[in-house]
Amino acid sequence: MKKRKYPIPAVEVANGRVVWRPYIRFENRTADIKVDRKGRLAPPLLLGKVGDDIDAIMRTYLQAKSTLEKTHAAKTHTLRWVLNEYMRSRQYRELAVNTRKRDVSLLLILDHPLEINGNEDQLGNLHLIHISKPLFNQIKESRYKKRQQAGQKGEAQTNREISLISSALSWAVNNLTGIGIEHNPLLGLKKLKETPNLRYVTDLEYQQQISIASEDEHSILPIVFELTYLTATRGIEVLNIKVSDCTSEGIYIKRTKGSKSNLILWSPRLRDAYQSAITRHKQHKILPIDPPLLLSRDGQPLTRSGLDSAMQRLKQKMKARGLEVMYWHLHLLKSKGVSDAKNKRIAGHRSEAMRERYNTKMEVFEPAG
Repeated sequence: MKKRKYPIPAVEVANGRVVWRPYIRFENRTADIKVDRKGRLAPPLLLGKVGDDIDAIMRTYLQAKSTLEKTHAAKTHTLRWVLNEYMRSRQYRELAVNTRKRDVSLLLILDHPLEINGNEDQLGNLHLIHISKPLFNQIKESRYKKRQQAGQKGEAQTNREISLISSALSWAVNNLTGIGIEHNPLLGLKKLKETPNLRYVTDLEYQQQISIASEDEHSILPIVFELTYLTATRGIEVLNIKVSDCTSEGIYIKRTKGSKSNLILWSPRLRDAYQSAITRHKQHKILPIDPPLLLSRDGQPLTRSGLDSAMQRLKQKMKARGLEVMYWHLHLLKSKGVSDAKNKRIAGHRSEAMRERYNTKMEVFEPAG
């Protein structure tokens, strides 16, 4: 018998039976939701037979539709899925490029081991309806403890992981339907307390480390140190400096994290650092259009991972000489730059509180009386 359409979406009559045969989108197809060659549910769901009360058929249809949606949600509406949807969204793509690059490493939290339905699994496969503050408090403490045991501080990275997931959940409840949650279950989750940096890199410590780095005549670290310190930048900001940012007046710094971009005027020392960087350019015949100021040995843009590797090698060299206590991380040079600058606004901070946070140099006063 020829199939004829029934007056309910995707419901039709075939051989005296009323069946529901909806089209299943490709991303919704799983081992439990099979389809025919046209992408329709196979086999179709039986709702009744011709002549049955239309209200009864409608009730059966609504129940079947709800069951199918729940089956789909149970398989797809996981934490890994929602992170993927969020990172494909326009809202996420409008974030700074460096923020999105950093977030790639934060996704490792999805591989955190977790027992789901009595089986060993990963956090990324957890359904959204099972996310809770108590669970994430346990995960937060576990990841922080593991980082501490590895010799890392851990607070900032752990907080960033949780913040990324929370941002994705907030986006999801405002932009997706039928995901099982109506509110972000992580709102109000207490973060780990981050200890502010109080260390000031002294001139002696700075000169000691740059001197050891300079022993390798091919190392770019001395140039990176000088540029970072003299312009009071973050490591990622100094990597983003292009040759075109270097004008007749000075170097234009594109600040990140809400700080105000600014121009750092030339000084003899800053110009020397710039010239050292340009000299490395002359060693390569082919360069990209508008190249970054800092290049690796092979003429490619210096990357964050390449810079981190160079810093680790320097750290091991200093440790071998018993100078590990003097070693400083690159991010401390921004604090030193702010602390040593005559104008504390050099780093583009928009608030006095932020300027004070980076001013780590101890104040010295004459005694009273």
